[in-house]
Amino acid sequence: MKIKPLSYAVSAIMLSYLSHTPMAQAAVSSKTVTDTQDQKQTPSQQASETDSTPDSASNPIAIFDTITVPPSSTHVPSSLAFDNAQKASDVVIDNEKLRHRSATLGNALADELGVHSNPFGGGSSAPVVRGQEGVRVKILQNGMDAIDMSTLSPDHVVGVDTLLADKVELIRGASTLLYSNASPAGVINVVDGRIPTEVPEGYTGEATLRFNENNDERVATAGITFGLTDNVALRVEGLTRKANEYEVPEINLGDKLNYLPDSQNKSNVGTIGLSYVGERGHIGVAYSEREDKYGLVGHNHKLDGCYGHVVYPQKNYKNKPYLAAYPHLMGDEDLAESFHFHCDSDHNEDEPHSHDNPYGHDHDHTQGGPWVDMNSKSYYLQGELLEPIPAIEKVRLNVAYHDYHHEEHDHGKTIPDPAKGERFVKAQPSYFDNQGYNAKLEAYHTPTEHLQGVWGIQSQSHKSSALIPSKEEHPQNRRPLVENKHRQFSVFGVEQYKLNDWLFEAGLRYEHSKIPVTYNLDEIEAQNKILGQLLKPEQPDLTPYQESAFSYALGAIWDMTPEYRLDMSYSHNERLPTPMELYYHGKNLATNSFLYGNKDLDKEESDNFELGIQFTGDKWRYKASAYSNHFDNYVHAENLHKDGNLYMRRMTQSKAKIQGLEAEVGYEYLPGHSATLFGDYVRGKLYGFAPVYGNEIKSQNEVIKYMPPEECGASPGDDVYEEWCGYPDYEVIGIDKVERPERNAPRMSPLRLGLRLNNEYNDNWSTSLDFTRVFAQNKTSTATVVNIPRDESRLKVTEVPEDSTSGYSLLNVGVDYKNTWDNAKHPVDYTLSLRANNLLDEYIYVHNSFLPYVPQMGRNFMLSLNVEF
Repeated sequence: MKIKPLSYAVSAIMLSYLSHTPMAQAAVSSKTVTDTQDQKQTPSQQASETDSTPDSASNPIAIFDTITVPPSSTHVPSSLAFDNAQKASDVVIDNEKLRHRSATLGNALADELGVHSNPFGGGSSAPVVRGQEGVRVKILQNGMDAIDMSTLSPDHVVGVDTLLADKVELIRGASTLLYSNASPAGVINVVDGRIPTEVPEGYTGEATLRFNENNDERVATAGITFGLTDNVALRVEGLTRKANEYEVPEINLGDKLNYLPDSQNKSNVGTIGLSYVGERGHIGVAYSEREDKYGLVGHNHKLDGCYGHVVYPQKNYKNKPYLAAYPHLMGDEDLAESFHFHCDSDHNEDEPHSHDNPYGHDHDHTQGGPWVDMNSKSYYLQGELLEPIPAIEKVRLNVAYHDYHHEEHDHGKTIPDPAKGERFVKAQPSYFDNQGYNAKLEAYHTPTEHLQGVWGIQSQSHKSSALIPSKEEHPQNRRPLVENKHRQFSVFGVEQYKLNDWLFEAGLRYEHSKIPVTYNLDEIEAQNKILGQLLKPEQPDLTPYQESAFSYALGAIWDMTPEYRLDMSYSHNERLPTPMELYYHGKNLATNSFLYGNKDLDKEESDNFELGIQFTGDKWRYKASAYSNHFDNYVHAENLHKDGNLYMRRMTQSKAKIQGLEAEVGYEYLPGHSATLFGDYVRGKLYGFAPVYGNEIKSQNEVIKYMPPEECGASPGDDVYEEWCGYPDYEVIGIDKVERPERNAPRMSPLRLGLRLNNEYNDNWSTSLDFTRVFAQNKTSTATVVNIPRDESRLKVTEVPEDSTSGYSLLNVGVDYKNTWDNAKHPVDYTLSLRANNLLDEYIYVHNSFLPYVPQMGRNFMLSLNVEF
């Protein structure tokens, strides 16, 4: 691990400050200092008292016998820039809820307004927020980027652990620019206590045991913080999880099955952290290691030997022989006139995917399918120093180094063969790597009682690649993601001004990105000698991608009354393409597709508007948000071709518009008993596609034209003039042109409505009931693909549709019993919980998924025990 000089110097200064301050004693006085301003409570402040807002830097300051410790120095930093700026759409999910939910991030958050999931069997799921996912939804671990390969493909696990988290935050507005240029839909922050920020007297901890009878899932988590001295705290936490293939309502995979093959998974996570806590802040380090192994569902072994015909080889391998070694360098002019696959199998005779025939072929479930083996190691340095100089309230330093690696393997299977009857096929091993560091320095200031702000700088560098190095693999598939190093440097700031009942926010972020690629020049030269048939074949442009982006945001919050809060925001976001979007080239069989990047992508820009309102009364409460996102150069994977159930996709750009509404209304009809109605809706459109032009269109009527006499060797009047100089031609009456119409954005979340009942009968017993109706999604996307011929024929138009999905009703019921075991030395709070999920045993098909025909888990019962001490 390399620590940059700036972060090293800052951490040394912080440690010097901390080591020369008096330390806290064990006894705590009853005195508490609160904010001297007499302010009325807003809905946001009322919610804060019930632990539903992020941690605050302006909460009461506890006075110890010898020291004052503000909560800002003893809690994991919140992802909101300012604690008083919670909007209607900002969400916090505490660990009491998280421990009853899925262990994978997307499914864990899928109950929240505006959040759906892109699941992949039992081992992986990614959040879909307001119709956006992947690189447009920044995922953080304690305020720093979570580094993995999840944005490359949905079968890659998101490397954060909700079962070990204290809470998960979803924020929007100006504060998102503290972390990313690319996330107007929202930033997700998974907060845990791996680096202690306070020293307990003795020790504190928590542990959870959980069992699910559907897939025999067994989960155990534990975390303990030890006070080693008055100033030093040690944190140890871990997780182990193992689950078999999950059960579903009966499905047809050739045989009738009541489970989903290859949906098994297991995980192991271990973390250790050490902190030094002083009067003026803290500094700490942590190390975390994670291992995951899980099956890849829905795999079709008939596709293992395929490669895509996307480049025009007869021309381009002669003029541009470097494309044989580095096909990601292709441009629009290099595309084949007819997209197709070479597979050496009868995959194109498979039935289309459907709910009646999910895989489209008879699936051999007697042999195991492919699986992922993942290992990641992470190192963290975190510090906070209060009042380093008079003008600065506090500074924060975060440094992280990640080493991520996963492999995809396959046992192989026997498949039908048109010539031999049957044959054994096996996918070649693939290797994915992502290593690098992320460093961030922030400074907070409050120059006046009305103005406060935060400014910072961030530096990142990550080296990533995806390789299938086997010689048995087709050369076009061997470098799905060419080795590259993604370097970013950012400057950001957010300011807030308070005027009476109004809060005004403004934020900005500048980001410079450079992506050099590692090329083997000897390999390029070898291809020139083998394939180059010109004296001087074209040489590739190997200049690294380099670009800058600038985003800004404006927002206002109006506390109309103590119960009502109105929020408004606007942002202009610029997003730079990622290495995957620029350079990916080859197989992505987890999604039954071949995906091709586009090195010529431009900067994506969006203008984003949001209006929210929230009300908190004695009995009633409600909140609602409406949003509208307008994109230029919206990057998305467009379907180029479909052969059987195998897709060919390429990154392209267009205009886009995504709009939606989220709302919930709650009523406490008896003390401790409440009912809540909720729902969300999102629509997306892609439009503004450039027309495609082809050859000249000529009339059917033949016209005789004549060459000049000096060219044909005859003059008008000569007997041979007609024969030698005349030639037939056709009148040009136009240019072949195809307009590509607007279309629905692909994989948009369907309409969702629901009812939630929460009942607390006494201090011990409580129940919950959630009923959600997810409607069918028939507003699907149909791509208009135009193939440009190399001869004089007309343009060929093909429509490639997206599959629709049916709706379902989801009923979940829960019962909790809470109590305290009064141990004289150390009381223990415990909760025994029972959950019944998908109680109706519905077929659940998720439209956000690239595998919408794969059913989710059927009826399941989960028993858990949680203790805190």
